Amino acid sequence: MVSFKQLEAIYWVAQLGTFAAAAEKLYTSESAISKRITELEAVFNVSLFDRSLRSARLTRRGVEVVEYAHTILDQRNQLLDRMGRAELAVRRFRVGVTELVALTWLPRLVEAFRSEYPDVSFEPEVDLSTVLCEKLAAGAIDFAIVPPVFGGTGTMAVPLQKMELAWMCRPGMVPRTKALSLTQLAGFPILAQTGKSGVDAVYDQWFQEQRLSVKKTYAGNSLVALAALTASGFGISYLPALYFRDHVARGLLQQIRLEHPSPAILYHAIYRESDEIAGFSARFAQLCVRMCDFAKPVEDLPPEKRRKT
Repeated sequence: MVSFKQLEAIYWVAQLGTFAAAAEKLYTSESAISKRITELEAVFNVSLFDRSLRSARLTRRGVEVVEYAHTILDQRNQLLDRMGRAELAVRRFRVGVTELVALTWLPRLVEAFRSEYPDVSFEPEVDLSTVLCEKLAAGAIDFAIVPPVFGGTGTMAVPLQKMELAWMCRPGMVPRTKALSLTQLAGFPILAQTGKSGVDAVYDQWFQEQRLSVKKTYAGNSLVALAALTASGFGISYLPALYFRDHVARGLLQQIRLEHPSPAILYHAIYRESDEIAGFSARFAQLCVRMCDFAKPVEDLPPEKRRKT
């Protein structure tokens, strides 16, 4: 008898290229994957992989089995999704998030996930948004919550909330009573995250559209460190308004008024449309819609601010 586990084993070895990668995907051991493949070969009395090669290359009959496996697994997942039990096809769910999501609503999201899907292992990963998109495309994660830096075909994107940014500086660095023009703004050193930040990618495009020549100083990959450097007077920066509003209220940062508004960032929940767990990902995306909130959690606020929240 052929089992779903055996079909999953050969399908994911074919998709990911190695037994080790398939084992990681299926939350099991490499020896278990090898055993399932051997069992399939015994059932069909054929070799499914060419073992004279170092890589996991399918034989002609192996290619046929993978094609059928894909169809059977897809139909199984459609049935489970139709019956409202898409989670039964998922053992682990790898979710990539940006630092801001991790600092704000990720803990509530994890709690809600574990309540709704107690038998599924939730595995969060924090990284820069463009790196997360690359990992999603490569199958290294199953889902990502990112700014609009994704592209290409085959990606389903569910809009979440707009994240408002505010220009900020050390108190007294910029006159409080005057709204700055974009040209005046560009005269200050602008602190930005190093590397592949989705927010910085959006703002770089905006600078180009406004024909602004800016002096950027890269300040690492940490949003918290970026805010600390801004408060120390190293430059000005565009920071998440809700998360850092308590810093403004406490006089640690000063918000800069502009004559022209700068762009907000619409976050999205994204997943691969052709993924075998796309039905489950779609349900999880709706959970993200309900949970999304870029305000600082009440427990992270100073005691005097918690009472007012």
